[in-house]
Amino acid sequence: MKFLERENKMKRTIYSQGLYRIIEVPDEFATLDDLMGDSYNPDVNTDICPIALAEDKRKFIRQVEDDGIFGYVLEKWNPAVNAGWETVDSCWGFVGQYQEGAENYEHYIVNELKGQINE
Repeated sequence: MKFLERENKMKRTIYSQGLYRIIEVPDEFATLDDLMGDSYNPDVNTDICPIALAEDKRKFIRQVEDDGIFGYVLEKWNPAVNAGWETVDSCWGFVGQYQEGAENYEHYIVNELKGQINE
């Protein structure tokens, strides 16, 4: 499969309005170390049981492996010749895919990107 064909299949449009769209793209550059920071470090989180931290870390790693890491890109269509979709804003490093309307699911960055469309 050609690279561009593969790349386009990995993108998913999750919202569109007029000349704007928000796409979800797998984040190929995020690392576990970046995502975790000091969240599971017992030297930093001295008020949490080290055994509980280790279990939470294991669960987080499993969630990343199962659900993946994604970025969200707000794009605007430029009708000029050879222009196409242009990036307006983006944010990366989110665990799991966006699920519109899922119970107890609020995705603040998608809401923020939607808000930029109406500004």
